[in-house]
Amino acid sequence: MFHGGRLVLRIYGIGLAQIAALAATLAIAREAGRRSPPPHAAQTRFLVEEIVSHASGRDALQARLDELERRTGIEVVLEDGSGNRVAGSASARRHGPGTFTTRWASGTAWIFAPPPPRPPNATPLFAIAAVLVLVGISAVLTASWLARPLAALSAAARELGAGKLWARAKLRRGDELGDVAIAFDEMAERIEHLVRGQRELLANVSHELRTPLARIRVALDLAAEGSAQEAAAQLSGIAGDLAELERLTDDILTSARLELSSAQPPLRLQRTPAAEMVEEAALRFRSSHPGTALRVENGCGGAQIEVDGMMLRRALDNLLSNAAKHGGAAEVELIASAAGGLLTIEVRDHGPGIAPEDMEHLFTPFFRGDRSRARQTGGLGLGLLLTRRILEAHRGTLEIESKLGHGTTARIQVPLAALAP
Repeated sequence: MFHGGRLVLRIYGIGLAQIAALAATLAIAREAGRRSPPPHAAQTRFLVEEIVSHASGRDALQARLDELERRTGIEVVLEDGSGNRVAGSASARRHGPGTFTTRWASGTAWIFAPPPPRPPNATPLFAIAAVLVLVGISAVLTASWLARPLAALSAAARELGAGKLWARAKLRRGDELGDVAIAFDEMAERIEHLVRGQRELLANVSHELRTPLARIRVALDLAAEGSAQEAAAQLSGIAGDLAELERLTDDILTSARLELSSAQPPLRLQRTPAAEMVEEAALRFRSSHPGTALRVENGCGGAQIEVDGMMLRRALDNLLSNAAKHGGAAEVELIASAAGGLLTIEVRDHGPGIAPEDMEHLFTPFFRGDRSRARQTGGLGLGLLLTRRILEAHRGTLEIESKLGHGTTARIQVPLAALAP
């Protein structure tokens, strides 16, 4: 469907200006062609007076006047004081353009001098030349007006394709070409962000993999150099590092699978009682975090959800684990309710909260508010990203609210299953 049309209106205005300029040029040319040089009355009067004054007799005068008419087309009638013709052309005009009078010795001389012949009419040739010149000038100006932004867009696209992620068109116009340039710059900005994100992801994955691998190598070297008891003592550390590697690899693969399969998420959906899932999440939390108090409000009633149980359990465990790590010694709250066709689960902690400048980076892979990247508090920086992708795969949402000094609330919502007939 056609929208806007600002560029079309400008081109239409150029066309109207061409037509107006051409019409004005043709009008000037036509007016100039209509004008002809006026007859030379003074010279004609002088010539007639000379002929009349030097003629001897009426017959000689008539002969001279006839010769003047034959050679120049000027007709003369001589009248006496009573208005009677004395000599001259019998068919001469007495009135009309080109007619004037002069005095002679016996009365009045009527003179009719036809206008001189016009030169060949040059109006058509002039009009054609004017059309060609005007169209040529307007075509050059219009082409230049359109070519400059297109050339800028083309150059920016080539630079972006060559790997210069900072390339931008930087065109500011009030028409469709300006809209295209703004859309191109926005696309280039997103591409630059995505590419940099992938590079940062690769660097962070390398760092996270290198750290436990280095610890495993050190533990193996110590076990090889020591006794059997020392080797056995290193096994628990190696097992923990291997578990961390396995968890990291699993989180990365799961997140990538959910992102690449957004059209058809790889879920195994089954109908599950919502209250049962909340209670199981509470049991797992108390088992893995015995030193942290947990308060549960399970208001789901008999509501059911159709979800991938393993995936959603993983999302809940991530949120509860984050609350335990960042909530300090205060208790963690798990509040669930079912209303309006949605299951809403809130996980609250009463820790220091999240700094406002860190809120926009919460879902960035490997980002952690703890700049020291401590294993005890920092985690791997993939939990919230993975949780959000799990919720999006279930057509749900994840919201994070935090206030410094008052703790953080993570709220998830998923659609309830339709009631069985």
